[in-house]
Amino acid sequence: ALTDALADSAGQVLAFELDPKLVSMLAHRFASAANVAVLRADARSVPLPTNPYRVLANLPFGVTSAVLRRLLDVPANGLWRADLIVQWQVARERVRAASGPPTDVLAARWGPWWEFRRGRRLPAACFRPRPSVDAAVLVVTRRAEPMLPTSASDRYSSYVARAFGSRADARNLGVDQWVELFRTFDRRHSAR
Repeated sequence: ALTDALADSAGQVLAFELDPKLVSMLAHRFASAANVAVLRADARSVPLPTNPYRVLANLPFGVTSAVLRRLLDVPANGLWRADLIVQWQVARERVRAASGPPTDVLAARWGPWWEFRRGRRLPAACFRPRPSVDAAVLVVTRRAEPMLPTSASDRYSSYVARAFGSRADARNLGVDQWVELFRTFDRRHSAR
């Protein structure tokens, strides 16, 4: 369904699918669409474009976290927006965690570069086969003004991972507070 809509409106569509039967069906269905390429690939490992791109996906619930990490862990990649169908609880948690304390380590790591909002709730009855839980659209957009330069992303992620495990107040800090703590740490560390 997503590929149909995109084929009619997008300039270039790279449709990734892991199931060989669905790949074959999609390739046949879109054989005459010059703007659609169907690839048998795993979104958790396929090379990502370096030029600006957008992702629209109905993620298998079991790989949601891995795909989110793949898309968001490296803010220097070309992603500028992702509209992802995920479990309702995942969308709710990502938006809540990104909006302020209490937070989690992923919100702290991704917050300087990405903004999260929850789109439409999608009842389980909308899907075939029907999942046991509702879904929602999770919208992730690149911040117009990042809180840190992308060149600091590896250092910042390492800092947050270490500090999150050792600070009793870690969950009570918002992204802006994590960024300030990192800036102080980074200045001290660079001065040595």
